[in-house]
Amino acid sequence: MKDLRREIDEGENAYQKLIEKIPGFAGYFEREKRRTGDKLLRQYLADRLRKTKDMLLSEGNVALKEKDFETLGELQDLVKRFQFVIDKIEYAPQGYSGFFGAIKVNSEMLDKLYSIDASLIAHIEDAEKIVSDETKTVKERINMMKDKLKAFESVINKRSETLSGIN
Repeated sequence: MKDLRREIDEGENAYQKLIEKIPGFAGYFEREKRRTGDKLLRQYLADRLRKTKDMLLSEGNVALKEKDFETLGELQDLVKRFQFVIDKIEYAPQGYSGFFGAIKVNSEMLDKLYSIDASLIAHIEDAEKIVSDETKTVKERINMMKDKLKAFESVINKRSETLSGIN
């Protein structure tokens, strides 16, 4: 995946580059670019995870045809948990702090947040492999995804701790 911060830098117009030369604005714009990259990355992650959830949800048709209501119930619970994780990623506090914010988000913290968010890509790729693995039964994939969602939540919690200054 491309570095979103580099892509944002390349997309700047001449006006933005001129404004950055004004003392005091350069740091402000740099943080804003990082925040934009953070937001774009989290949206990308949430979209990919949503597609993975939808792929898994389509497996419900197989369970329904087989009248496997136990698996359908587990699938329904997993889909709810999936949506919870998606929402936590998509709507997580971004690397932002206003003038009067209790916790000031500096460039170092933004880099940590970006790194944590980027690490979620590996988890999403694993989830996509689990869901598309037709050698496993729907029930096996559900159980594997339960564990994968726990890993997602752990990374998301690490992000929250970083943002709150704990980590």
